Amino acid sequence: MPYFQSSSKKGFALSIVLWIVAALLFGIATLATFSKDTIMLSKGLQQKLQTQLQVEDIFESLKFYVMTAHYDNNSLLNSALNDFKYKFPKKIIVDGRWYAINKDINISVTDTSGLINVNYSGAKNIAFVLTDKDQRQLRYTIVDSIKDWKDKDNVVSLNGAENSKYELQKELNYKIRNNPDIQSVSELRLINGIDAIPETKWKNLKSKFYYGNGAIVNLALIDSKYLAYILNINNIEANALVDLRKKNLKKFINSVYKLKTFDDEMMGFYQEREYKIKIVVKLENATSWLTSIIDFDKTEDHPYTVISYKLL
Repeated sequence: MPYFQSSSKKGFALSIVLWIVAALLFGIATLATFSKDTIMLSKGLQQKLQTQLQVEDIFESLKFYVMTAHYDNNSLLNSALNDFKYKFPKKIIVDGRWYAINKDINISVTDTSGLINVNYSGAKNIAFVLTDKDQRQLRYTIVDSIKDWKDKDNVVSLNGAENSKYELQKELNYKIRNNPDIQSVSELRLINGIDAIPETKWKNLKSKFYYGNGAIVNLALIDSKYLAYILNINNIEANALVDLRKKNLKKFINSVYKLKTFDDEMMGFYQEREYKIKIVVKLENATSWLTSIIDFDKTEDHPYTVISYKLL
């Protein structure tokens, strides 16, 4: 009998020891997992900070590139920075195209004369850019809704919307502006008709707009769709002009000058010298974006003026 009691006690003690060992192993495994996650999180945070610092460094370098560059109708030209820290192209066409500086760095520069100014552009121009050919009713809705958004009366246009329309949508926490000055690209999104555009499409379309100075459209920068619209020509003629522009910019300018629809009060071939700059830097799993609009017209106090700046 004593033998069985001793064996029972030993078995019980062994099971306790095994449970303790199992608990310790579980604790060690959990701690190792947490430590691994912490290391990965710390590494990710460090990489994010590195990309942000590099984005800002590239931004400062790119500003110097622009300030020391020559420029023509659609490009920045700078061949004097051969030993520069970043190998920027000697020619940057300022229509928003991307340039790969290396496998981790991409930059884009857009002169705002190739974009649509939300403050100065007419409702028809804005509606045209935001809609497709088969969206005529939406185009009418946007045109009239922008008119109603800006005017001070409470008379609803045929396809538009006044304050009562926005008040019926209880989830909205804003009222109609009733002022002719639209203050940002994001404000467009609040307007009836524009608010119905799918989010993915809106993200692509809003890059064609900006808020700032300037009202003259640079025909050397805009795409064939808008070129056809603003010159009142068909798509075939517009595509032919864009092809000519790629081959010989001077011939393109001379050809457009001859068109009866060319209006030198609304359009031209010159840069505004106000640039929308985008920079993307990647480092393993971390990515940083910088977007800024800078006016490079010198003032008495500053060589340039930063209009907007966003770092993500």
